[in-house]
Amino acid sequence: MAERVIPGGGRARGGESRAPGRRPAVAAPTRVRPRIVPVAFLAALACVATPVGTRGQLPVIDAANLVQNTLTALKTIESVINEVQMIANQVRQIETMVQNTKGFSRGLWDTDAQPRLLRLGEVIDQEQAIAYTMANVDGLFRQRYPGYRPVTDWSSEYELWTRTTLDTLRGTLNSVRLHGEDFATAQGRIQALQALSESAEGRMQALQVGNMMAAEQLQQLVQLRQLVMAQINAQNVYMAAQTNREAQRAATQSEWIRNGNADAPPLEGAAPGVRRGVVPGR
Repeated sequence: MAERVIPGGGRARGGESRAPGRRPAVAAPTRVRPRIVPVAFLAALACVATPVGTRGQLPVIDAANLVQNTLTALKTIESVINEVQMIANQVRQIETMVQNTKGFSRGLWDTDAQPRLLRLGEVIDQEQAIAYTMANVDGLFRQRYPGYRPVTDWSSEYELWTRTTLDTLRGTLNSVRLHGEDFATAQGRIQALQALSESAEGRMQALQVGNMMAAEQLQQLVQLRQLVMAQINAQNVYMAAQTNREAQRAATQSEWIRNGNADAPPLEGAAPGVRRGVVPGR
């Protein structure tokens, strides 16, 4: 067998000698046959083309479409919220309109005002008093205080003047007392009106409370007017008694002088503290 010399001084296998210390030569890589490549490509394409179950598919997301849909939904929600607020405002307006037309079932009025005023005037008219409530007050006044004329019975005249003045003053004082007794009732009405004012709901109730307060104020003014009338009544009676007494005293003195009498004529009676036959005040 012929020997095949291997580069580097070695020999081939099978009895062929080689140089000591030398590694055997590596064989060249084996080339794939050309017909195997098309088969592998077709197998891979078949795997890709074969449909796979939906469980293994990844969802496809269109970001632009998602953003647009989200914005549209937000605008729709905002529009619904605005409509809800508009309806709520309309409901509140209707409630306010209904509340403004709601009034109190009954008012708080001083129903005893007129009878009380009549009673305050009538209480002055007692015994010999002269009151402004009398139907014949003018004629009675002229009868009690005739003015300048001579007096023949000073005792009875003094007694009549005194009784008229005192009875009128006492009646006026009783009228003022009745006014004082009504203070508690009037204060109770005022407090009730204040409570209604604080709890008023709507314009109608506020207007009703205002009207009731105005009516109460008018009643107070009327009562004050009655007090002024009672005071004028008492002052007129007192001043009339004083003026009438001075006038009748002057008339009596003039009558005595005109008759040429140095002393007063004999009188049936004399006023307390007045001597018989002497003109009072001389």
